Amino acid sequence: MKKMIFQILIISCVIALSGCGKENLPNTYIEGSDFQYMRQGSSDYVPEMQKGEEGYYFRNGSFIYYLDEKTDTLLPLCNKADCLHDRESDPERQEVCNAYVDNEFDYSNCRGIAYCNGYLYCLSIDRRKDPLQQTTTLYRLAADGSAKEQVFRWDDVGFEDWIVHRDTLFYVERIYHLTKDGEEEDEEELQDQLTIKSLKLTGGMKQPETIYVLEEENVFYLGCNWPMAYGNYFYIIISGGEFGEGEGLYPYQKTFIYDIEKGTFTELTYEGMTKDETILGVTFWQDRILFAPRVYDDADIETSYLGTGDIYIADLDGTNAEVFMEDVPMGYNIRSDGRYLYLSNGVMATMADWGYWDYHEKKTFWVYDESLALVDTLYLPPKMKDFGTPPIGDTERMYTIYQDDNGGWGVLRFDKSKIGSCNDAEIELTVIPYK
Repeated sequence: MKKMIFQILIISCVIALSGCGKENLPNTYIEGSDFQYMRQGSSDYVPEMQKGEEGYYFRNGSFIYYLDEKTDTLLPLCNKADCLHDRESDPERQEVCNAYVDNEFDYSNCRGIAYCNGYLYCLSIDRRKDPLQQTTTLYRLAADGSAKEQVFRWDDVGFEDWIVHRDTLFYVERIYHLTKDGEEEDEEELQDQLTIKSLKLTGGMKQPETIYVLEEENVFYLGCNWPMAYGNYFYIIISGGEFGEGEGLYPYQKTFIYDIEKGTFTELTYEGMTKDETILGVTFWQDRILFAPRVYDDADIETSYLGTGDIYIADLDGTNAEVFMEDVPMGYNIRSDGRYLYLSNGVMATMADWGYWDYHEKKTFWVYDESLALVDTLYLPPKMKDFGTPPIGDTERMYTIYQDDNGGWGVLRFDKSKIGSCNDAEIELTVIPYK
């Protein structure tokens, strides 16, 4: 009888612990564990800067750096006393540096870092054997620089994009195929297999799970990019071409939402959406999403960007969409840091510099508070050379990496306590060079 009672107690404890593990997390932003959506800029799919519990981390080249904000000093994320870090010339000794993660930086979407619950995650890409095949390794680095370990390795698959959110890696796997017959033919015949997957990063070694396979009929897929996550939802843009009547190939650009709890994968749309409209990503604002349906005309890019449209707000699953702001230029970027909402003309100003159209506005952030009152207008200085708009940062600071013409680098910092007092002026940046 005592043995039976003991067994019942053990089973009850297991059930109780299992129930606690499955408790749903709230549909809001959780500092320290969630994907840092405010770190994305217009040219970086995966952020190269992350905020941890003790400070900020940056990836530059093959090394991860920590910013000591007390002294404004950038330090390699390695606490080994006998390590030369990025000044080491011996490849074997360089490999064992805790801050070193080798990578081929042809693809910006694989060079980022992600902070989650005390660790930094990053990828190492090796394509030396075959440019169409690669070995991808996920590394986990201790936030204090004390350790570096391999979490998982993929062979003979490509990585399209990735993020870490609530101790889960979400990524897009690309398997290269030439033709159905396996023969090498013209590039126009290429059709790769794209699959969205997830991998739990805690609780022992697990295998990746498939979320969605891109295999819609009559669609030629080009990419699956710009992953984001917020609360219990994951978002991504799928692009390509759709075969219509005859031999025409029509643009295919859509945003999809994955409900992490329910396991459903649906396209983001709204009532009254036309077949010519596209929704290219979302912005998170007050535990909801913002999106701007746009109509692009390849024959008239200027009108597509300079024309106006509406910004919509909806629940995180895409339901209950309604107009949020009216008559906004379609070329504006929408960003949020959780406290302020930003509209920026950075892409339009950059493309004007490249000669696409006649547009003379400076790169600008229009900053709104929670009541949608315009609280400030900020101009970006020339030294912020990011294409379009840089990552706008958290509620306290904006950081961006800069590169000197002489090969040096560092970070630029904007103190957001100054918002509200800039008064249509160029923002003042603190320059922190790596020495």
